[in-house]
Amino acid sequence: MALIYAAFGFLWVATSDSLVEGLPNHELVQTAKGWMFVVLSALLVYDLVGRSQTELDRTSERLESTLAHTSVLHRILRHDIRNACTAILGYAELVESRDESDSNTDPVEAIRERANRLVEVSDEVALLRTVELAEGNEVDVDLSSAVADAVEDLELEHSGVRVSVASSVETLTVRAHPALPRSIAELLDNAVVHADCDEPEIHVAVWQLEGSVGVTVSDNGPGIPDAERDALMSGAETPLSHTSGVGLWLVRAIVDASGGSLAISTPKPRGTVVTVSLPRPA
Repeated sequence: MALIYAAFGFLWVATSDSLVEGLPNHELVQTAKGWMFVVLSALLVYDLVGRSQTELDRTSERLESTLAHTSVLHRILRHDIRNACTAILGYAELVESRDESDSNTDPVEAIRERANRLVEVSDEVALLRTVELAEGNEVDVDLSSAVADAVEDLELEHSGVRVSVASSVETLTVRAHPALPRSIAELLDNAVVHADCDEPEIHVAVWQLEGSVGVTVSDNGPGIPDAERDALMSGAETPLSHTSGVGLWLVRAIVDASGGSLAISTPKPRGTVVTVSLPRPA
């Protein structure tokens, strides 16, 4: 910024003096030139400071996002991975003394499930980091197609799940982070994983308003606890306010990187409604 201002001052002095030197009313023109320099200098400084402030705000937002993700990763290492490893070690002991154990749990299957969960957590953490590094790289994403693909994959994996889709348009394209379809799949999967009934019901709506478009996912599950919702909405975890997984944090990171917003509500008496809102393309 200082170099730009110095270059402007040098060019002004070098060119303006030679231009006004031969004009009549030399002193009056010099005074006017001085006032014009003050005005133009003020406008230049204002513009440069504004640009610097904008860049500082962007850096602060990236820093806050990084700190939030760091707290999530710390919680994962402290809770999820530690618990999974403890369970694996416990079931391994059951395998060693299988003849003496009267447990109804199949230790081999339990170990397989826990190990698969560790792989899933590792993949989600890796994607969370990838989302952060790729922020600003936007592509065209068809929300309608992303929802249709996510619903199809979910119904293939969980045959007892009923998903209804409502969309006012066949094609709804937005500029968003490349991982936006993954965030929709995470919302659907989250609704199934946390369901407390044999036949969970999920409703998906693809909508568009005057200034925004988005996807709303609602279910008939037990609802997201207030502590988890507060952590997601505030963007930071605390020992008393944190989420129980990586999926919703991944959704928020992708939505933030797409320039959108995430809203979560728990209608009475039960259920969860998650809305992803994105800027409507020009």
